[in-house]
Amino acid sequence: MNNTNYTHSITMPYPISTNRYYRNLQHITTLSKEGRLFKQTVRLANLRIKPILDDVVLNITIHPKQKKDGGAYNQIIDLDNGLKCILDSLIGVVYHDDKQVKGLHVDYGSSKVGGAATVLVSKFVV
Repeated sequence: MNNTNYTHSITMPYPISTNRYYRNLQHITTLSKEGRLFKQTVRLANLRIKPILDDVVLNITIHPKQKKDGGAYNQIIDLDNGLKCILDSLIGVVYHDDKQVKGLHVDYGSSKVGGAATVLVSKFVV
């Protein structure tokens, strides 16, 4: 990775689904207990990072959970289902508001023990 291209490189836990990240209680959407724990885990792992004011581009690689034989589990999260969890967990860590995300590339990577997501953050340039 070239530091002039990326502002931050973040590794976070394997994302949870949007259905588990949020709860809808009496027509009010709020973070679930599991969502708060995921967000706190991301924040605590990246205390050295200060949120930036600039617009950003995110390159996200989701690494499926790895089986004992080294292969990836067959059941993996849909790219779009884990995406909202990832974007929201970076609020207050990488940026102040996810409206600052002006570009996005998401793909699957190699499997890892426990799974993970890697996020490369760069400044958005027109």
